[in-house]
Amino acid sequence: MIKYLFADRDGTLILDKHYLSDPAQVELFPGVSNSLKLLRDNAIKIFVVTNQSGIGRGYFSENDFFACQEALKQLLLEKGVEISDYAFCPHAPEEECSCRKPALGMWEYLSQKHGICADECAMVGDKMEDVVFGIKAGFALSCLVLTGKGEQTARKFHLQRKGEPTGFSSEVFGIKQEKTKCYLVSTLSSLSDFIIKDSRD
Repeated sequence: MIKYLFADRDGTLILDKHYLSDPAQVELFPGVSNSLKLLRDNAIKIFVVTNQSGIGRGYFSENDFFACQEALKQLLLEKGVEISDYAFCPHAPEEECSCRKPALGMWEYLSQKHGICADECAMVGDKMEDVVFGIKAGFALSCLVLTGKGEQTARKFHLQRKGEPTGFSSEVFGIKQEKTKCYLVSTLSSLSDFIIKDSRD
């Protein structure tokens, strides 16, 4: 049973504005607030894990990121949705840190802080790194959503949606791991419906 959803931010929950630094530009994808509310109403906690290389590259500051994160929090609170917590990586890729997805620094931080078991988690994001993050952490589910850069990612790895959701092997990302079930979903709403139905069954 899924008790926790880990979600990427830009391209998954909100429109990817390319190095977003202005809180006024934070914009939820249609249906995201309703999807997250459905999960929260079914006792599933939501965590955001986001790579923010724009900080490491000097495009914006950590304070800019915090302002955007606060704007997201307020948009969701207006819809009755509370994010349990979040973690972010401020480093550029060339810094080779331990927290930039698909590395597991953010998972280690949040799991220890909140006492979370990987078997009870699902991951969703629009990039390979997001899905691999969930696989490497040993989550029950790790999903590629076709918003943001999701369509581009699916094409790159020859993934085609044949249902809702569509299962695929972790081996498409060069990882052989049977513990985590991987799925392709069109929207966050589709994933939320699937998680709730699976939990009730």
